[in-house]
Amino acid sequence: MDAELADSAVTLSAEYIAGLSVLATVGLVVMWGLFWRAVAHSKENIMDILRSPSFFKTVTVMGVIAATVVLSLAGRLEGNITGAILSGIAGYVLGQLSSKSDADR
Repeated sequence: MDAELADSAVTLSAEYIAGLSVLATVGLVVMWGLFWRAVAHSKENIMDILRSPSFFKTVTVMGVIAATVVLSLAGRLEGNITGAILSGIAGYVLGQLSSKSDADR
């Protein structure tokens, strides 16, 4: 059965994988541009934002999502592994939101 699975696997070209990487990079650049535009309009101190633990959590989550999507679309991650990674991230984010709302009460 493993041999059948290996034979039916899609082989992607290096150009396709590079294109996916470029697409993910462009997406991240657009998101960063929107983020910094929002920061400029909010009149917040940029150094306070950069020193914030929330900033690093956000950057990490964005990077993991981008890498997971590229690797999944490139066929380097199976669907169940991709789902596990993305659901873990969603649980982490929702858990952070839940703990913050509990602290506000």
